[in-house]
Amino acid sequence: MNDSIIRFINNVVESRNSKLLYTVNDLAPSTENALFNSTGLVIWNGASDSTIFQDPKINYKFRALHDLLHLQTRIGFSPSEEIELGRIQANQFEGSDLMRELVYCEVALQAEYYQKHGKFVENQIEFTINYLTSKGII
Repeated sequence: MNDSIIRFINNVVESRNSKLLYTVNDLAPSTENALFNSTGLVIWNGASDSTIFQDPKINYKFRALHDLLHLQTRIGFSPSEEIELGRIQANQFEGSDLMRELVYCEVALQAEYYQKHGKFVENQIEFTINYLTSKGII
C-alpha cells in the first residue's frame, strides 16, 4: 500500500479521534462487562506492529474509536457481535469507499475469519490489502 493511502487513512483516524481520551496499556478490558464497567477507556497495546495503519499509535487510536462504539451501542465482543459492530463502524465512513471498506475488513471480516478458523488473522496487512484489491479500492 502506498504512502499517500497510509497518510490518508491515518489522517481520517486522527481527525475522528482528536478529542477522545484513553490510555494504552498491556492490560485492557477483554470482555464486554469489563469494558462496560470500566471508569476510563483503556486500549490494549499488543499486536499493533503489523496492522494496516503501519503505526502502533494510529492503531491505538482506531481501537479507541472501536471500543467507544462498543460503549455507545452496548454491543459485546463475540464474533457475531464484532461483525455487527464492524458494519456499524464502517457505515460511519460514508463518502470514503477506502475508509468504509478498510474498517469493514479490519473489524467485520477479521471477526468472520476468527469465527471460521478459530484464530485471528496472522498477517493483517496482507489480509486487508487482498480484500481492498478484490474490491477495486486499491
